[in-house]
Formats: sequence, structure tokens, C-alpha cells
Amino acid sequence: MRFLLLFLVIPLITNGQFAVIRGVAPLSIGQEIQLRVNDDPISGKERVLAKQIVDVDGSFELKGVPNQTQYAFLQVGQNCADFFIERDKDLDLTFVPPTRDQNKPEAFYERHFFAPKILGGKSAKMNEQVIQFNDTLDAFLEALYPALVNRKSPAMVAKSLEGFEKMALKKFNDAEPFVKDYIKYSLATVEQTFLGNRDKLFAKHLKDVSPQFNNPPYVGFLLQFYEGAVDKMAVANRYDECKKALAGKEAFAKLDEILIEQEPMLVDVSARRMVLINGIDGLFGQRDFKDENLIRALKSFGMLTSNSYLANAVKNIADKHEKLSVGTDAPEIAFRTLDGTEKRLSDFEGAYVFLELTDAKNGYCQRETNVIPNLKEEFATIRFVTVCVGNSKAEMQSLQKQMNINWEFGGVAIASSIMDDYDVKSLPLFFIINPDGKFYSVPAKDPTKGAQGELMSLNEKLKAEGRKGVGK
Repeated sequence: MRFLLLFLVIPLITNGQFAVIRGVAPLSIGQEIQLRVNDDPISGKERVLAKQIVDVDGSFELKGVPNQTQYAFLQVGQNCADFFIERDKDLDLTFVPPTRDQNKPEAFYERHFFAPKILGGKSAKMNEQVIQFNDTLDAFLEALYPALVNRKSPAMVAKSLEGFEKMALKKFNDAEPFVKDYIKYSLATVEQTFLGNRDKLFAKHLKDVSPQFNNPPYVGFLLQFYEGAVDKMAVANRYDECKKALAGKEAFAKLDEILIEQEPMLVDVSARRMVLINGIDGLFGQRDFKDENLIRALKSFGMLTSNSYLANAVKNIADKHEKLSVGTDAPEIAFRTLDGTEKRLSDFEGAYVFLELTDAKNGYCQRETNVIPNLKEEFATIRFVTVCVGNSKAEMQSLQKQMNINWEFGGVAIASSIMDDYDVKSLPLFFIINPDGKFYSVPAKDPTKGAQGELMSLNEKLKAEGRKGVGK
């Protein structure tokens, strides 16, 4: 009988971990809709909790297990609606992206976030309060902007912010605890950005405060408060000690000791390690620190920590740099050409490849693509491959005609694995891949910003080794 009871109870406990998101997306019928979350508070690594094709009536229902209360968003193409989800709670909403001016230029490829209309569910109240506060804060900052542009005195800005804070705390006095903390650290970030009194900010917002790993404004405020601390420690103040620590065992622990000596206010262990992990991420690619040592330091800490948030962060950062680093295998890309033929990046092994990931309709991306014919003429043995991310066939055809593209050219959906495999946060991105399918340059220089010089260096290097160059 005991086993029967356990059998009955376990499914109930498991099902109770889910967050359920239901709604309608009338403009996205037949398209894939994804429920995505950030896998940890530091790395920015995204994880798909659930996905489905929007039904013929525009409805969808997605279910996933979040980390308690967690920031999440629905994504269809480049459109994203963000909100918070909670375990064992549901949320009903509508996914209707606002109309955008298609003629308005964008600096680079980007996703477009908007607030969904909340219809109901157990998580509705919390999300309605967050949206209402965000709207209130946006209106305040818009009204304050002229004073900032006209360089009004800090005292005037401080007085305005103090008045807004009192109003917001009173207005949202009955808000849920999570929302109150969300408001507190959103305001703290504004105060830090425009006023920056570190001692006051620390005493008010960080002293004797437990880390809030699931609260984005808190994480953003903490990392901004200690921005540059690790870089300053490793590159300037304690360079020799840090370099020695990274070359030896227990590197993370030794760096942690050095950091607390430099930043004595960082007494909370978890907060300090958040700052250290974020700072180590910024050291990758610097000539004085070997990437493999940084990866080893992160991985060794990840094996020892019992904090799942920090463990995920170090794993995601280490994996990102390990995967996207010189000498590692370039992740496979399967793309379709304009005539519908499927091609793969691995099809071009045996030659050096200059890979461009781009947005066909974006002006900045087009400017870079426009330089590739010159590179192609100068470096005749390199295979140039342009892959458009998330573009329609018509947009790709327009780009091909406009740029007279006569090299490998195709496209992939935004929902493809390329977004995670190549850590795509903005476009364009460029990579040089060697004949064995391994990265030679990650990322490579943009065509307008030094790609020619980088390819010339490759050509000279090959010739110096007695091998065939990549030039004419």
C-alpha cells in the first residue's frame, strides 16, 4: 500500500512544478511559438522551456518548469512578449506584436520586445503590477529626460527621483513581495545611473541584503555597481597574482580571496561570486590570460558549488567560450538556398570558409555584405558563405539582387539551433573556419573593420609555413 501511495503522490508533486502559459496569437497562426527563459542570472544563456505551432484558431498552451519565480518570454520570429512565470501557477495572455514602422532603420538585428495583454491566471496580478510599474517608470524617465539633456544640477535630479520613489512605493504598497523588490532595484539602477553615490547606494540597497538571483533588476544593479572590479583587479592592481592564480590549482578560490581584499564591501559570498563570474567572462580574449585557464577555473568552481544559479552560470559561460573558441569545431549549420536546396557548413570542409551570419533587410548588415565581393576577388581560394537569419525568401532575393551575390547564400529560421550554437545576440557576425572545420577566428573582423587585414595575415602565415595561401 505504501508503494501505491508513493506512486500516486509523486506525479502530483511533479505536476505542481509547472508553469502553464495559455493564450492567443492571432497574427502568428501556423508559426512556432517558444517559451524561453534565461538559464542563469549572469551569462544571458537562453533555454527553451516549451514550444509548439500556434493552432488554426490562434490558441496555444505551453508548460514548463521554472526556477521559482523567473523572467520569461514568448518568441515568434523576432517578436517577443516578456513577463514572469511561477511554479504551480498559470497565466493567460494575448500575443499581438505592435505594428512597427518597416521603413525605420535599425542599427543592427534585434528582437522586438513588448508587454503582452494579461487576461488572467494565478500569475496575472504579479505581472499586471510589473507592467504598470514599468509604464510609470518610463513616463517618469521621459519627463526627466529634458533635465538630463540640459545638464540640470544633480540635486534637482535627486529631488525628482526621491519624489518619484515615494510616489511609487505608496502606489504599489500592496504589491506582492517580488514586485516590491523589482521596484526597489529598478529605482536603484536609475539612481546609480544618474547620481552614483556609491556609499549611499551600498548602504541603501546592498548592505546586509541576501542575493536575489531570480530578480533581474537586482542582478543588473549588483553587476553595474561592481562593473570593472574584476578587470581592474586582474589587469591593473593585482595582475601578477591573478595570472599566477589562474595558472595553478584552485584558481577560482584564489581569485575570490583577491577580490574581497580589493572590494571589502563584497562580504556576501554569493554576491561576490556573481561579480567574479561576470568579471571572468569579460577576461576572455585578452592576450594576458589564457582562455583555457579561465575555462578551467570556472569549471572547477561549478563542480564544487551547491548554488544551482551559480553552477549554471559558470557552465554556460565556460561552454560558450569552449565552443566558440579558436581550434574548436564550428557547429554545423543546415541552411536552404533560394531554390530550396539544403546545404551544410560541413559541405565546404577542405577549404577556408569566411562565414557571414546576417539580416537581409538591415541596412548596417547590408553595408558589410557589400564589401564581400572585394574580399572574394582578392582571396580567391576562400569559400564565402552568407547565411540570413530569420528572413523571408523575398527579403533574401532582394539582398541577392542588390548585392549581386554569386557565392554560397541561404537562410535559416530564427528558431533554428544557430541562435544558441553561435551565441547570436545581434547581427552581423563573422567567422573564419579552417579546412578541418575548426574555428580559425572567433569572431572574425567585420568586412568594413579589418577583415581584409585578417585574411592577409592568414595568407602570409600559410605561405610562411610552405603551404598554399588563400590569395590569388
